[in-house]
Amino acid sequence: MGEYPDWLNRVAAAYDRTVGEYHQGIDPLDSLPDELRRSDAVAALLEDAACCNSGAPAVREFLDPQPGMRFLDVGCAASLVNYDLASWPSIYYGVDVSAALIEAMQSFVAERRISIGGLEVADLAHLPFTDQFFDLAAVIGVLEYCPFDYLTAGLVDLNRVLKPGARVVLDTPNPASAHLDSMLQLEQQLGRAEIVHSRSRIEKLLAQLFTIAAVDDSHVMLQYFLER
Repeated sequence: MGEYPDWLNRVAAAYDRTVGEYHQGIDPLDSLPDELRRSDAVAALLEDAACCNSGAPAVREFLDPQPGMRFLDVGCAASLVNYDLASWPSIYYGVDVSAALIEAMQSFVAERRISIGGLEVADLAHLPFTDQFFDLAAVIGVLEYCPFDYLTAGLVDLNRVLKPGARVVLDTPNPASAHLDSMLQLEQQLGRAEIVHSRSRIEKLLAQLFTIAAVDDSHVMLQYFLER
């Protein structure tokens, strides 16, 4: 992980640790202080956050995957397992900074003989693909870990690998959400400190690279539906 800046190495290490705990039968939430794990605020957060994933109906409806389309899942984590994204008619590609997560997903694909485009250890700012390669992309649960200068470079590189007219869904923490403090506490406990960028700054950046087709600001994550 030495090729990444320290903050990104820490994110990768936190997710590597989660994979290790999973293999030991440990739920990462069990390590939280009791007052946090059992709180109504965290329960409400988890219920709200369930609407903000790459397999959510609104995400699929907007992306509208079709046979032959290439779909990039940035920060893929365990989306193949959790949301069955390989069953979409598009061709699935996943990247993540956690080598343990990518190895686990590669094993999952091999064991079940699932056909996908590929899985790579890579980060948003250094995507290992040629220009205008993808028709669709999701960047879910990624931008909250990124300083703004890195986030800017990452979205520029994402734009590079997308075809003209490509559709993208990405999210970032919603500064106006009632669940924001609970999410920040939870992520801090899991070793994944988050950065909350202002909505106006994010949207100014997005408007330079994409057309913002819609925004869902009703959850703890602001969800943007974009066209290149």
